[in-house]
Amino acid sequence: MKNWKFLTASAALVLMLAACGSEEAETPKTDEPTETGASTEAGETEVAEESAFPMTVSSLTSSRETEDGASITFEDITLEEQPERIISFDYGFLDTLDALGVEGIVGVAANGGKGNIPEHLKEKYAPSDEIADVGTLKEINFEAVAAANPDIIFISGRQSPYYEELKEITPNVVFIGSDNSNYIDAVYETVDLAAEIFDKADKAEELKAGLQEKVDAVKEKAAGYENALVAMYNDKKISGFDNGPDSRFAYVYNDFGFAPATTDIKASSHGSDFSYESLLSVDPEVLLIVDRTVSDVETIKADIENDIIKQTRAYKEGKIVYLDGTNWYFSSNGITTEADKLQEILDELK
Repeated sequence: MKNWKFLTASAALVLMLAACGSEEAETPKTDEPTETGASTEAGETEVAEESAFPMTVSSLTSSRETEDGASITFEDITLEEQPERIISFDYGFLDTLDALGVEGIVGVAANGGKGNIPEHLKEKYAPSDEIADVGTLKEINFEAVAAANPDIIFISGRQSPYYEELKEITPNVVFIGSDNSNYIDAVYETVDLAAEIFDKADKAEELKAGLQEKVDAVKEKAAGYENALVAMYNDKKISGFDNGPDSRFAYVYNDFGFAPATTDIKASSHGSDFSYESLLSVDPEVLLIVDRTVSDVETIKADIENDIIKQTRAYKEGKIVYLDGTNWYFSSNGITTEADKLQEILDELK
């Protein structure tokens, strides 16, 4: 009969304690990583950093209607790792990436060196062996895009009709355009999006705080005027803009704080044609002129400040402000270009 199966409880307990004591005494120190971190040679534990990737990224607008009435839906993308090769068709977003210190730009819409890239970025992002010229804002050079082998492509409204074609080159295409409602918040959204992807959160907060200071300063300045009108000069023609939802420059009223001199302008992203007589009839206290031609200020002054305009309140009080067309028309939404736009107003309306 096998009596070892019937050991008393006391005997079993003694044996168990003895075994535990022996095991504890013989267990050596180890440098193997634990569940909470990795062990150093000195036996200290370092907490392992948790990777942000894979990361799901959403476009800032889920869908968009093109000029011909077609509807485009922008899909979420999943980034397995941080992108190292970047194409930005949007000059404003290129400005934001640069301000954050993001490296790896391999393509911009340089238009053979003739693109309206912000002045402070022209030299750095000129076409070279490292940076491809991928076309214009509206005409994409798909061969150049493919040859640049991008990990991610950022687009805005002008390139949205080519969304599906760009996805054939890389599925990681992100639409960073937004409408004019809550304009400054939308700028901050683009900064946060870039900061999340490229791990630049601290720099993003610094840049947003700096821009908000200028927004607040312009709002304070705007409160001192009865009204204002934003107009755009383009090849001797004038377009007017109010604060309507489809107005390209509605944010000047809604976010920068200027009261509109009129709200009776046909809704359009390109504004409504204005004669000089129309400007006189509106008679704004402040007249903000966006130079669409990106020409010399003295050249457009000669056209605009004619005998009719000289009768306006804005002219008489020295409140006609000429605004840089590159920043205002071609590269809006950039964290630096927006700060520059606000500074223009502050400098002129002293």
